[in-house]
Amino acid sequence: MKKVTIIIPVYNMENYVEDGVKCITEQTYENLEIIIIDDGSKDKSYFKCLAEADKDRRIAVFSKNNEGPAAARNLALRKATGDYVYFFDMDDYLERNAIETFVNAMERENTDLVACSFSMYDGKNVFRTIKKVDGLKRTGDETRGDYYDQLFMYGEKGIQGAAWYKLFKMDIIRKHNIQFPNLRKSEDDVFVARYVNYIDSFYITGDVLCRYTVNSYKRFWDKYRFDIFDTARESTMYMRDIVCAWNEDNIAVRNRIFEDYFHKTFGSFCFLFNPNLKMTRKKRLARIKEITDIFMEDIPKDNFNVKHKVFEHMYKKSYRKIYFRILLHVIRHKFD
Repeated sequence: MKKVTIIIPVYNMENYVEDGVKCITEQTYENLEIIIIDDGSKDKSYFKCLAEADKDRRIAVFSKNNEGPAAARNLALRKATGDYVYFFDMDDYLERNAIETFVNAMERENTDLVACSFSMYDGKNVFRTIKKVDGLKRTGDETRGDYYDQLFMYGEKGIQGAAWYKLFKMDIIRKHNIQFPNLRKSEDDVFVARYVNYIDSFYITGDVLCRYTVNSYKRFWDKYRFDIFDTARESTMYMRDIVCAWNEDNIAVRNRIFEDYFHKTFGSFCFLFNPNLKMTRKKRLARIKEITDIFMEDIPKDNFNVKHKVFEHMYKKSYRKIYFRILLHVIRHKFD
C-alpha cells in the first residue's frame, strides 16, 4: 500500500480537534502519516493535538510561530514521507472511505490528481452538495490548453480552489518544489495551479467524499484579523501569471480569473466592517476608495465586465455608493 500523508494546519481549533482527528484515524485506508502543524494557537489546540497523538502512532504534532496555513503546510510538506498527500482542515469531515477511494482512483486511472464531489455545512446542516462529473479525465495538455471549466470550484468540472477535495502526488511536488505562496488567505488556488502546471492528467470522481464547513461572518472575522484585500490581489496576480501563460488568447479564461478577483474584492470590502479591525467610518471609506482604484487599474481594459451593482459603482468610482451597498449586505448577511 502506498503511504498517504495527511497534512493538517491548526490555529485556535480546540473545539474541533477531537472530531477532526477521529475522521482521519478511522479511515478504511490505514497506511497514513498524519502531520499536524499547530500554527501558534493561543487556545488549547496544541495540547489537544498532542493528546490525540498519544492515541495513534501515525500522528506527529509540531508547533511553530503563527504565520498562516500556507507556511504551516509548507513545513509539513518538508517533513512528509508519503507517496500521496491530502490537505485536511480540522473543522471539515471526511467519509470513512475517502482516502481509499482517492488512492484507488489515482492508481486505477494512472493519473496525477484526483478531485471529488463535496458537501457544504453551516455548522448545523448540509445545505448544498457540489456534484462533479463522475469519471471525467483530461490530459494535462488538454487541461492547460483550455482551463475555463476547471476554474469553477463549484462547477461540475472544476478542480481549482481549495486543496481539501483533491489528492496530490508527492513526487510531483518534490520534483518541482511546489509550495503554497506566502499568503495568509487564498493560498490554495495558487498551489493547485502550480501543481496543474506539471500534471499529465487529472481525474474526477462523483463520490461525495468530504464535507466543508462554511465560515459565518462572525467566524470569518475572528479567523482573519487583518485587511484581506492584499492577499486577494496577490493570489489573483499569481493565477493570472500561471494560467494565462497556458491560455494567452483565451479571453474567457482571463475574464474568469478577474471575475474571481472581483468577488474576492467584494469580500474584502465586507471585511472592512469586521469589528476586530476597529476602523472608523472615515478610514473605512478611504480604504474602499483605495481598493477600488487599485482594482480598476488591475483589471483588463477591454472585453471585461461584471454584472453586479458594486462593480458598476466601482467603474464609476462612486465610493459612497459602494460603502452603503456593502454596509447593507453585511447587515443582511451578518448571521448567515
